[in-house]
Amino acid sequence: MTFLHSVNMLISNCPHRISKTTSFLALAVGAFLWSSGIYAQSPYSRFGFGGYLKPQSIGQTSTSSLGIGFRSTTMLNLNNPAALSELEWTTFEAGARIDNYRINLGDQNYSSPTGRVYNLAIAVPIRVKNKKRWGSSFSLSPSGVVQYAFNESVDSLEIEHTKYERGSGSSYAVNWSNGWLWNATSIGLSCIYSFGTESNFQGIIVDDSLNARNSRKTSRLNHQSLQFNLGWQYTIPLGAGQPDRFRPKLTLGANLAATAQANRNITRQDELTLTSVLTGQEVAIDTLSVEAVSAGNLPKGIDHFGLGLSVGDHRAWLIHADYRYSLYNEYFHWLPGDETYRNTHYAALGFRGTPNYSSRNFFARIEYRLGGHWEQSPLIIDGIPLNTFGMAFGVGLPMGKSMSRLNLSAAFERRSGGGNLLSQEDWVSLVIGVNLNDKWFVKRKFN
Repeated sequence: MTFLHSVNMLISNCPHRISKTTSFLALAVGAFLWSSGIYAQSPYSRFGFGGYLKPQSIGQTSTSSLGIGFRSTTMLNLNNPAALSELEWTTFEAGARIDNYRINLGDQNYSSPTGRVYNLAIAVPIRVKNKKRWGSSFSLSPSGVVQYAFNESVDSLEIEHTKYERGSGSSYAVNWSNGWLWNATSIGLSCIYSFGTESNFQGIIVDDSLNARNSRKTSRLNHQSLQFNLGWQYTIPLGAGQPDRFRPKLTLGANLAATAQANRNITRQDELTLTSVLTGQEVAIDTLSVEAVSAGNLPKGIDHFGLGLSVGDHRAWLIHADYRYSLYNEYFHWLPGDETYRNTHYAALGFRGTPNYSSRNFFARIEYRLGGHWEQSPLIIDGIPLNTFGMAFGVGLPMGKSMSRLNLSAAFERRSGGGNLLSQEDWVSLVIGVNLNDKWFVKRKFN
């Protein structure tokens, strides 16, 4: 019995009502995990919330993306641009990420790995003084991954054929941020330009007919958006009043993100296809019709706002927490469907610590990081919402006697809900990256 037959049996034997969306998801899970030629991603990427990636630096992956109240002299913070005013070292980041995706479908489990370049970023402290600071950063990172496919075998008028739907795509974000400090107050502004493409194929293949002409509907999306992220932080020294750069501090933070411009351009066309003898894939041989659709300007306004705080000093120990509220109730996907969306809550708590930051001993300078988070997914399937729980941990290994670090982190996430057939999804992510630090724009004291 094939996996697709098992999926069909699960659907037909389920005693309660199954919506078209839930049935689609079950079939989608079946086919793309059954097909070894496709990297597995969440079937929820069909609706825009599957393999999306959080905005975070490599060092933040090991603390569940915490950053609204986090400040560091050597580490980039993509969550709150106000933190750039704390930078004392020019910072360069680069890394890669490997994900192992696993989904539970009834009594069966399926998994598949995938990998990608994770983040490229540089941050520069342009002005460094005790009460007046200015830091700036530029980064390029992937912001979304789409990969799904499903097949359904149909026997109509004694002619066996297969209906299929497949999709793929990716999106990226270019982030330019600046942060300024006046006394104990910092403000920051990020300009984020996002862009990407996505393709959707729906068609019919007549079985055992490599030379037969089949039909296919192709939809392609090009999207761009411009978003602004306004950040604020206020730092309060704790403990004794004597000068001590390692004494604990309380940092309060907030951010507000809004979309200023968003556009979608959609092209739909009907095609005739042939099944390739070499690859078994459908190849377009003729275009029957083409339709260009422009969704125009999408809704603008506030995307999310967040609050955060941290206690301690990142060079010794630090405890930090974040909360974020995101607005998705007016979101609509570019492919029509009966799914619904909701506004969401996100909460996270993390810790990082270094035994002896100024020591020359390698093991004493290792930074240990740990974090956990809970969040609601915007997507509601068959009236059942989705929730995600995750944990992360990692280390920052010192590179020689410099301030640079080799960052290693591992994260686990579990998403549950969305109907009885798709009860649980799991991700295990491994991230490796470098955080290179150096001093730029320093005036020479001796010639």
